[in-house]
Amino acid sequence: MSIRRHRSKVSKVYLPSNSRYNQFLLAEFKITDELLDRFESNNSSDKLKPWQSFYQKFSEQLFTVCEDADIDNVHFIANDKLPRVRFNQEIRYWETDQQMLIFYNPEYHQSYKSHFDGAVRSKKISLLFLASGDSIRTSAAGYHTKVRETLTKLLSEVGVDASAVRLRDHQHLTYDLFAKDKGVEGSNGHTLRLIKNRYKAAEVTLPEQNDTMSYVVASMPLSRRLLKRSNVNLVGEQSYGDFYQMLSDACVKSANHYNLKNGAFIANGLTPIIRNSSNMPEQKVGELQMLGFDPIEPKNEFYCNWQDDNLVDYVQIIFAATKADIEDKGFAKFMETVDKSLRMMAKDLEITPDHEEITIRFHQHLAYHFDQA
Repeated sequence: MSIRRHRSKVSKVYLPSNSRYNQFLLAEFKITDELLDRFESNNSSDKLKPWQSFYQKFSEQLFTVCEDADIDNVHFIANDKLPRVRFNQEIRYWETDQQMLIFYNPEYHQSYKSHFDGAVRSKKISLLFLASGDSIRTSAAGYHTKVRETLTKLLSEVGVDASAVRLRDHQHLTYDLFAKDKGVEGSNGHTLRLIKNRYKAAEVTLPEQNDTMSYVVASMPLSRRLLKRSNVNLVGEQSYGDFYQMLSDACVKSANHYNLKNGAFIANGLTPIIRNSSNMPEQKVGELQMLGFDPIEPKNEFYCNWQDDNLVDYVQIIFAATKADIEDKGFAKFMETVDKSLRMMAKDLEITPDHEEITIRFHQHLAYHFDQA
């Protein structure tokens, strides 16, 4: 579905009616000796799993306060892995060496779940609160407040200082660029305002000191049609460098045409992790591709990274929003520009909208130290 932008007192974009919404809050803090002593975990009777008792007691306390607060989807994570949340019609938990992936449908799924190994002392605890229901975006401010109040109560009970806790609010809006071509009818209007502005309108005040990041990740599967049109020979050993160069050239050409100069083309099979950073360069950390973008003073660089000998399932295109991309009311113009750029690229690559897809995920992140709340 082509994005339509209405110019009025409040700029809006109209996205497909089947767009999906996610919100989750992540609170993280280190496991200290003092915290362990409060739970007497060193007296565990299970010598093979000396931390089992601590993890179980802490998670039980977490679930109790969440039950009292009517928060119905919470995960206790103590495995030093990066939590990542995605939509799925069925609940799925999948662990890699570095990631803890949680798939769920926010409209239906509710869960209290712990992820840990009692034989291993984790460096930190991650408390993951998943929003649920059918009005996630409109009720985001209220959910943030509920989680913050619940976390305050928990930290007081377990004796963790608020200054040791980092709280992150992640929100996603996901849709297929070609939804209309596949028969999806109807659209919903969004102003796509900054999180702090939406929360302020709902009378929820955020700390002055906070980090924000907004960006788009577009995932484009390397379909059989695309491979055949590009004359990619899948038989025998070969380099896919020319194929990736063609894709990246089309991507960068369309991005430059629409003045989108802060982004990346990733085709190396790694998971891109986007951070608000003025000095973190492009770097690989195991299965993660770290990318730093400064929304205030952007470097105006478009990173391209792939492996010639590895044919990935899909490429990922990142567009990082800058301060200049934020109009008074939100990201309407930015999203309209991203839409045009991707459509131009798709046309150059002869992608067929009714049979192929480009999934767009608009990310909005906000983070702060909990003692500032």
